[in-house]
Amino acid sequence: MTVSLRELRLEASMLPGAPTKLNARVFATLLIGISRSLWADGLPLEDGRYAGGPVLVFQLTEAQKASIEHFRTCHLDNFRTMNVYTPYVFTLTASQSEALMARTGFSPLRFEVYETYRGFNEAGPHWNLALRFSENEIEVPLNLLRTDQEAAAEHRMQGWKTSNPCFPALDGP
Repeated sequence: MTVSLRELRLEASMLPGAPTKLNARVFATLLIGISRSLWADGLPLEDGRYAGGPVLVFQLTEAQKASIEHFRTCHLDNFRTMNVYTPYVFTLTASQSEALMARTGFSPLRFEVYETYRGFNEAGPHWNLALRFSENEIEVPLNLLRTDQEAAAEHRMQGWKTSNPCFPALDGP
């Protein structure tokens, strides 16, 4: 919806104290600032790639692709009943985990996958993410990483069960 400054002056004049033209400009500036913050619920992405800091990029294995597909078809297709269970079901390979540990000093056990190349960008919370920006690659935003202990605390805050019926072998956060 597009609103002209003239319309904003009319709306602002309805406020107590009947603002002047200067106050209407302040009102318009505040309205624009508030609306921009409302639009920014998801991750900062540019063309499906994380734009909020450094990342590590990894090639997906066939097993990882199958795991992501299973999550999409099981967990997401049943989201009305599944939103009480953890979405953190994705694991890195041993070599991917080693590369992450070499860069950050730790490697979380589990990640949530956002398939940004499919247009996925959730409102949050955002920690330990694997962003699938192409069919064969993911990127892990380094500034969103949490240790397993920190992730467990985040899970408790969200009220999620640490299990997931789509992934029965999942054991804890």
